[in-house]
Amino acid sequence: EVDVQSITTPVTILYCDACGMPPEYCEYGPDFETHCLPWLKKAHPHLLARLHGGRSTNNNDADDDNDDGNNAGPTAPWTTKERLIAFYTKYQPDKLDGIDGILEKYSGKEDKLFTALVKKYGPEPEDPFYLGSDSDDDDSED
Repeated sequence: EVDVQSITTPVTILYCDACGMPPEYCEYGPDFETHCLPWLKKAHPHLLARLHGGRSTNNNDADDDNDDGNNAGPTAPWTTKERLIAFYTKYQPDKLDGIDGILEKYSGKEDKLFTALVKKYGPEPEDPFYLGSDSDDDDSED
């Protein structure tokens, strides 16, 4: 027996203001790190936590150096190179010397690189830019 109500109930889909795709697919676009992630962090931090919360936290010393009283944190997300450095620092420090070659080899295919790394080693280290992004966005609970 099929529940007709569940079939006919409309679904509300959230679209990214930066790229126009649903946030679940933003990370596959070219502007994910520079446009989509900052928007997602600011507008929907709970969704960001749900989508990328499986990544482990990597508290770098650089995050601790940013203690100017208001604890502003980094002003931009990691670049692809910084993400790869963090990944190899955590899982394979002996491969840090080859990062430039890896980036050249996977140029334009960075999403495949990180997917493979996560599958092989484990969750990607968390970018400090996205840590502590719990804002009082109570009015966005739809």
